[in-house]
Amino acid sequence: MGQMSANIFGVILALTALTVDARLYRWVDEHGNVQYSDSAPSGNVRDLTELDQRALVRKRQEKKVSASELAQQAAKQKMTLEQERRDNALLQSFGRPEEIDVLRDRQLNAVDARVQTNKLRIQEAQDKLGRLTAQADALAKAGKMPNESLQADIASTRQELGVFDAEAKKMAAEITVIKERAEADKKRLLELRGAP
Repeated sequence: MGQMSANIFGVILALTALTVDARLYRWVDEHGNVQYSDSAPSGNVRDLTELDQRALVRKRQEKKVSASELAQQAAKQKMTLEQERRDNALLQSFGRPEEIDVLRDRQLNAVDARVQTNKLRIQEAQDKLGRLTAQADALAKAGKMPNESLQADIASTRQELGVFDAEAKKMAAEITVIKERAEADKKRLLELRGAP
C-alpha cells in the first residue's frame, strides 16, 4: 500500500505540475477579433499575450517599432520640445502683443536698410553694364571686335547683377517671414496668456 500511495502521489504531483505550467495565449487576429488558444498562433498577429492558468499575464509580446515610426516619434518629440521652448521664450520676452509689433518693426527696418543698399548696388551695376555694352556696341559699329578684357567685364557685371537680384528676392522673402512670424507670435501669446 505504501508503494501504491507513493505512485499515486507522484502521478498527482506530475499532473499538478503540468496544470501549473499550462499556458494560454491571447491575441487579436487580422479581423480584429480577440482569440484564445493553448498554443501560440503562427503568422502576423497583434497584441500577443501569454497568460497563466489564472489568466494573469506571464509575458507580453513586445511591439516591434519600425525605423520610420521611430523617426516620426523623434520628429514629433523634437517639434513638441521646440514649441515649448518658443512658448517659454514668448512668455518671458513679451507682456503684450504690441511689444511683438515693436520688435517686428525693428527687424523690418534692419532688412529695409539692406534692401536700400542692395538697390544702390543694382543701380551702379546697371550703369556700369550700360557703359560697357555701349563701348562694345561702338566697337562693333566700327567693325572691331571687343577685346577680352571688355567681354570679361561685361560678363562679370552681369553676374554681379544676378547676385544682387537673388539677394533682393531673398530679402523680400525675409520680410514676409518676419511679418508672418510676428502675427503667429501675437496669436500664440494671446493663447498662452488666456486672452480672448
